[in-house]
Amino acid sequence: MIPLNTENKLHVYNCRYYGLDAYHRQKMEKQMKRGIKKVLQKERTIFNDEEQRRQELLQEREKAKDQQVEALKYAMQSGMAQAMKEQALLREEMSLQYKLGNFEAAAAIQRKLDPDAAM
Repeated sequence: MIPLNTENKLHVYNCRYYGLDAYHRQKMEKQMKRGIKKVLQKERTIFNDEEQRRQELLQEREKAKDQQVEALKYAMQSGMAQAMKEQALLREEMSLQYKLGNFEAAAAIQRKLDPDAAM
């Protein structure tokens, strides 16, 4: 065992100098936890431009698909919301027709609202 009060500090093990991959990985994880979005990419050691371009195209296609799915979800939600609003208006109209005594118009509105009715 080496005494702690020695002037020679070569025996001190520091993972920053000996485990560079682990050190950089830990540093990147720490930055990601802090919320820093700009994390440096690993230096390229293999230069395969065709494969890299293919990967970029695949990523762009996936992003485009995700955007289309999100747009479709938004359109469906807005369409569903519009349909629900129309149904609420029809129910109010139907209750008003019942109150006025116009049972034929109320029955016609009821048929529109009934999802099981055959058209």
